[in-house]
Amino acid sequence: MVRSHYHPQNMSKQDEKFFTSVGCMDGRVQEVVAGFGRKKFRAKYADTITEAGLVGLLGAKKIKKSLLNSLKKKMLISIEKHYSKGIIVHGHQECAGNPVDDGKHKDDIRKSVQIIKSMVNSSVPVLGAFVKRSSQHPSKWEIEEV
Repeated sequence: MVRSHYHPQNMSKQDEKFFTSVGCMDGRVQEVVAGFGRKKFRAKYADTITEAGLVGLLGAKKIKKSLLNSLKKKMLISIEKHYSKGIIVHGHQECAGNPVDDGKHKDDIRKSVQIIKSMVNSSVPVLGAFVKRSSQHPSKWEIEEV
């Protein structure tokens, strides 16, 4: 009989490696973020937590408490139940939910990273990333750590 490391209270097997993707809902950037996270954290699966223009919402002067509570609940599920290896906080060019220039968007990402680190008590690494169109192949997207 083969024993599984599955624990019903954890909802995943211990050898199923996850990371957490926290950012914009835009489907154009999901694949590049997932690839980056798989490499960075040596994980297979991405738990995705999305909201239109999320880093802009977190970068705002006044952040809705309901948004923070929702994010924290989802991130803790990912960390505690899926053993997430780390969190990637991402934003991207051409964002309909946070239509700002690249510099401001990167600042929003950096601020969001700090907020999320404090929410999860730095229990896992939290990285910021910016997704942009490739200058050589404008139909492709690339990612940079910020």
